[in-house]
Amino acid sequence: MKNSGTKEKPKRIKDKREEDYISLSRHQVEHYKKEKDVLLNLSNDITKVRGKDDLVKVFSSRLKDYFYFTHTVISLINKKNGTYYPFLMDKASMHIRHRSELPSLLKMQFVIDDPFLTQVKDSEISAAFLLEDIINKPGIPAFLKVNYECGIKKAMIVKLKSKMEIIGHVLMYSDKTDSFPQDFKDILERIAPHLSNAVANIIINEEIEEKEKEKSILLSLSEEIAALRSREDLLYVVNTRIKTLFSVNEFGIAQINDDGVTYSAFVMDVTDSLKRVTGFEKVTSAKYNISDPLFSTILRSEEPIIFDIYKLAAKPGMPAFVHFWKDAGLKHVLTMRMHVGEKNVGCAYLHLGDNEAEKINFNLLKAVCAHLSVAISNILSNEQISKKHQEQTFLLEFSNDIARVRTKAELQAAIFKVLEKTLHIQLGMIQIIEDDGFNLYPFMYDTTLYDKAKSKSFFDEMVSKRVTINEYYTTKVLASEEGVIFNVDEEAATGNPYARLWKTTGFENMYALPLRTGSKNLGTIWLHANRLSELMVKGICSQISIAIANIQANEKLLAYKKQLEIENDYLKEQIKTIYNFSDIVGSGEEMQKVYHLMSLVAESNSTVLLLGETGTGKELIARAIHNASPRKEKLMVKVNCAALPPNLIESELFGHEKGAFTGAIERRIGKFELANNSTLFLDEIGEMPLETQVKLLRVLQERELERVGGRTTIKVDVRIIAATNRNLENEVKAGRFRSDLYYRLNVFPITLPPLRNRTEDVEALANFFLSRYCKNSGKNITAISAKCIQELKSYTWPGNVRELEHLIERSILLTQGNVLNEIQLPKSPDDATANDLNTSNKTLDELERTYIIEVLKRCSGKISGRGGAAAVLGTPATTLHSKMKKLNIVKADYF
Repeated sequence: MKNSGTKEKPKRIKDKREEDYISLSRHQVEHYKKEKDVLLNLSNDITKVRGKDDLVKVFSSRLKDYFYFTHTVISLINKKNGTYYPFLMDKASMHIRHRSELPSLLKMQFVIDDPFLTQVKDSEISAAFLLEDIINKPGIPAFLKVNYECGIKKAMIVKLKSKMEIIGHVLMYSDKTDSFPQDFKDILERIAPHLSNAVANIIINEEIEEKEKEKSILLSLSEEIAALRSREDLLYVVNTRIKTLFSVNEFGIAQINDDGVTYSAFVMDVTDSLKRVTGFEKVTSAKYNISDPLFSTILRSEEPIIFDIYKLAAKPGMPAFVHFWKDAGLKHVLTMRMHVGEKNVGCAYLHLGDNEAEKINFNLLKAVCAHLSVAISNILSNEQISKKHQEQTFLLEFSNDIARVRTKAELQAAIFKVLEKTLHIQLGMIQIIEDDGFNLYPFMYDTTLYDKAKSKSFFDEMVSKRVTINEYYTTKVLASEEGVIFNVDEEAATGNPYARLWKTTGFENMYALPLRTGSKNLGTIWLHANRLSELMVKGICSQISIAIANIQANEKLLAYKKQLEIENDYLKEQIKTIYNFSDIVGSGEEMQKVYHLMSLVAESNSTVLLLGETGTGKELIARAIHNASPRKEKLMVKVNCAALPPNLIESELFGHEKGAFTGAIERRIGKFELANNSTLFLDEIGEMPLETQVKLLRVLQERELERVGGRTTIKVDVRIIAATNRNLENEVKAGRFRSDLYYRLNVFPITLPPLRNRTEDVEALANFFLSRYCKNSGKNITAISAKCIQELKSYTWPGNVRELEHLIERSILLTQGNVLNEIQLPKSPDDATANDLNTSNKTLDELERTYIIEVLKRCSGKISGRGGAAAVLGTPATTLHSKMKKLNIVKADYF
């Protein structure tokens, strides 16, 4: 009996241990299953979030299904001033939602090194702690005290990182001391990268929306401002648009007067209560010296300045209106210098109350003031012209015609009508200074004038010559204030080459006048006339100059609009196919080499040449390099050299001027200009025609280009990434590709491996495409069978990743169940790899051995069965075993 009892006791202990082990294993399985479910649900929820306010709500509500806590706040770090502030929160769950301090707390910023955030400073990702342990420490933030007073007992902080930098924190709160167990911390730490990406995307989207909003506002506002012709129009725009735009009650503009030493009110829109203050009429109608301390400070600054009116009034030498503002109870004034080019026009000012400065978008204010400066300059010019020439019917008619001009053709019609029919003057030529500020080009001339004189060939010869601002007669005209009068007979006697043309017109004099807006030279105008009064000369030149400046400004605006449209098209295309490193699937040795090379070259400006077969993902790699480069803030521009006709590729790359060739009805910006300060991806570079290769080489070497039909050199800063599936060395030897261009492009080559050399990545790629196209097609296929995976690994993939992608898409559409069991592989196996074997110096046995090893590698060592090497080779498995033994093939050869 004793022996029997002794044997039973160890057995019971053993059974008990097995039961405990089984119970512990079940608990671990349940724990991991719960963690997986939470992470999967949270990840899916975060992925679906589009609105800023939804992120915390979705995050909190999902976590509360599994764990207890009261509320969540996501804070962001302001690196400029070393503070953090609340960014997203679930107000409805906050214990302090009814506290009166909440609105002010949400606007505050707190120092990063306070006792609260210090709790997580030394932690890798997160830290949880009781508030009572730190609440009495010096420097504790106000929001934490209020939470503690409202019953919050425990807090947890999780770091949010983006690109290895901390961008903010997830702040979790609970009114229980046993909250935030370890499994909760584990889940938060694992979901933190997803939250970081979501927060980063929200910030980027907000910035994009803000910029697009600013662009839309400026485009809309610029059209209204460009049409302004009077102070009344400007006052209407100020009242209806600008005051509303900046949420202010009072907006005014002060102008610098004609004497250049005083300034006075130009337009103002203020409240009726301010108008009723004693002294309003006096201070608003007076003139003030531009050298006073306030105005001179404004003119020296390129940025908006906010002044405290009480502090201003205490300083000596201040203009009278500052004391008027103080007496009227105004507290702050925001000022902005207004200028056109280097010429000061005046300043804009906005009266602000306490804390209203935070609402002002300073960049938008600067842009609006720039438009207003041009409008004021135009208004003042129009006023001066009207005042000086109001009694002259000719100039009034001319002014009315010019005012309607928006194009070169309209300007030409107006000039010819007035000059020839009214003044009996004929236009010789208008020459305009190009954007380089050195060369001049013929902007407008009367083609019939020299036809009548039978001097067309000589005229064409003179027109074709390049004229610069240093040319003798041009320099003389541009240096003059009132223009130069050339007597035709006298000039002919001196040997002036132009006088030969002038003499044939029958006019006594040639009036050469500078065209200017402000102090800026636009070009020269040459008029044939016998007599021309100074008044008429000034009127003609002033109006034509303004018209040309408006045309140029309009052309630039249209070009900018066109560029925005092109960039918008690129942005839409990029949004459709958003590429990032997560889309590059593959962790094998071959791809690791590619990743290493990408990391080496991404930060530089070096030219990259992507080589590889078709379908290996060259564009994906190009976008990844761009997105990891300092140029990532701008769009990468792509050009498919194979998709463009040879006669259009030059225009597509370098752009063209209006009229450069048949069908060029407007100026077009080329891809190089569009990619300025960004990256240009030249896909299929091997297909580029030889004549275009020459011009591309020049742009790459000189970093400058000329549009087709243009004469102006344009500097560009473009990083080139080229790609081809051709062997460029062979193309160079065959004379189809320039060697000098090849060496210029082959600075940093990256060869992408074909899929047949990446069998270890086939399964990951297949699952990636399965997930993508199941979402697109609405199917619920959860897995690919092992048999199919083996078949995919055995295939040689002549079309590489692109072929795999389309094959998976097709197979998904043909599959009915939840598992992909059939792959529609092409019936004829690709033998590209076999063809690459070096057969020149090998025996038949050596060739057979090499081929069998290659097939075994593709089949992952599987010999028999479907997808095995025997099936691929078309031989029985027993025969293959015999051959392997005969040829001494062992596992080490194919594993």
